[in-house]
Amino acid sequence: MKTHSFWLLVIVSVATLVEAQPAIQRSQIETNVPTATAFDALLRRDLQAYFLSSHEPEATSLEFQLLRDRPTQAGVSYPKYYLWVRVSSVSGLLTEGAVRLAAVDGERFEVTHFMPTSEIQAAPASVNSVFPAALVPAILALARVK
Repeated sequence: MKTHSFWLLVIVSVATLVEAQPAIQRSQIETNVPTATAFDALLRRDLQAYFLSSHEPEATSLEFQLLRDRPTQAGVSYPKYYLWVRVSSVSGLLTEGAVRLAAVDGERFEVTHFMPTSEIQAAPASVNSVFPAALVPAILALARVK
């Protein structure tokens, strides 16, 4: 009987953890992702701060596209977004590549990784270490990896 009670406790505990995980993930997203009305403005502001003022000082414009519409949430980390970014100057394209950013406190985005096209082309397998497997084919295609 003790063995049955032990396994019942284990099954109930695992089931509770499985049910709690989506609630934790939802909570992290709700806490850290900006509201829909502020999302685009904050995303543009923080990408510009990273690329236009510090990363590429001669840059004059920034274009980006989300590679996934929703954030990726793992455990209690900050929700992550994945984008393709193109940074240009008056004379043309300066850099482009894949970006991973974290949504923080509903107020800002932090770039955690930027992988320029040249790096992706030189070592395509490195994309797997930063970006979700489902996005790798799209990133490789955008980077023109054959």
